[in-house]
Amino acid sequence: MNQFEIEIPNEKKKTYNIVTFIILTLNFVGFGYVLIQTSGYFSLIATIGLLLHAIAWFYYLLNKKHISSPNIEISIILNAILWLFFGNIWLGVFQIFFGIFGFFANKPTIIKFSNVGIYYPSFPVKKYTWQQLNQVILKDNVLSLDFENNTFLQFELGKTIAEKFDTISFNTFCKNHVTKNK
Repeated sequence: MNQFEIEIPNEKKKTYNIVTFIILTLNFVGFGYVLIQTSGYFSLIATIGLLLHAIAWFYYLLNKKHISSPNIEISIILNAILWLFFGNIWLGVFQIFFGIFGFFANKPTIIKFSNVGIYYPSFPVKKYTWQQLNQVILKDNVLSLDFENNTFLQFELGKTIAEKFDTISFNTFCKNHVTKNK
């Protein structure tokens, strides 16, 4: 095989989900306040915002129970547009950026191993050559990368990912590339 891809757990996802819940709650309170304090056009927009939040909370709870759900970021971006209708530009712009950031924060973290090197999914993507490594090994569901500069990275793989993965082929592939490039 010329390439391996390993999905590692996204440890920042939990923090992002907590911040998302706080933003949803603050938006819900804000739209509730606007609904009580205004009438007419603004009241209608606030009602739409409250309905969007009810739907977003429902999907947030589904996502918390690991049931597949659409991205909550869409709801946050729609709420941002509603805040822009109210004339609250800074809050709207902040939420648009937060929603866009959410699409990137929630995507799977996949490390790619190829003949050229290793691609680590950060922003920007980090590219490591095989010459920079002393050893790469996957053992007991733990991926270990030992670098020449004494940096050591370890990632524990989820059971479902590790069970599907051909560990022997991967370790042979990495060992061949590390020894070949020394």
